[in-house]
Amino acid sequence: MRLYGGPGSPFARKVRIVLAEKHIPHEYVVARGSAPGSPVPPFNPLGKVPTLVRDDGRGLYDSPVIVEYLDTMGSGPRLIPEAFEDRVEVKRWEALGDGVAEATVNINHEYREPPEKRRAPEWFERQRAKIDRGLAVIEKDLGGGAFCFGGRFTLADIAAGYALSYLDHALPEVEWRTAHPGLARLAERLFARPSFSATDHPKAK
Repeated sequence: MRLYGGPGSPFARKVRIVLAEKHIPHEYVVARGSAPGSPVPPFNPLGKVPTLVRDDGRGLYDSPVIVEYLDTMGSGPRLIPEAFEDRVEVKRWEALGDGVAEATVNINHEYREPPEKRRAPEWFERQRAKIDRGLAVIEKDLGGGAFCFGGRFTLADIAAGYALSYLDHALPEVEWRTAHPGLARLAERLFARPSFSATDHPKAK
């Protein structure tokens, strides 16, 4: 099994955390889907990472599909509950984490443009509003719990954790810990897990 991803992709990291939690042997290949001669498009016509190549040579994409597939494998505990209502709730958490990460990616990519080519301030405000609303809901739904859902570690915790970590990495000026002490405590616990520390974003030099 082979995973194509990139050090800057939070969604690839989400998959890598799941692979680590499930103890699934795999090959991790750093690749850009848009690069000339990229190995990604033959397995993903959208040319995006993460893309998982299964042992039979077929490709899987995107990250929610990949992690649901991986959850049926490996020796680690199930990350997505089997009971329908619980399953839907954990997938809702995943969608929330993905949405916060996507808005963060959008802002981060726009910052790379020359100032004169960047979008209007209103666009940035809309992206920040998505992040702020998402974090507020995660904080509220977490309550005083040690885990996001069901009293144990699940994909919900991975979704919240990888989104918070990417926010630290891409937009360090966003001081979310002060406004969300529950998330600060959750992040401290999650970031200490081997699956998170082993897949952390590369530090800026």
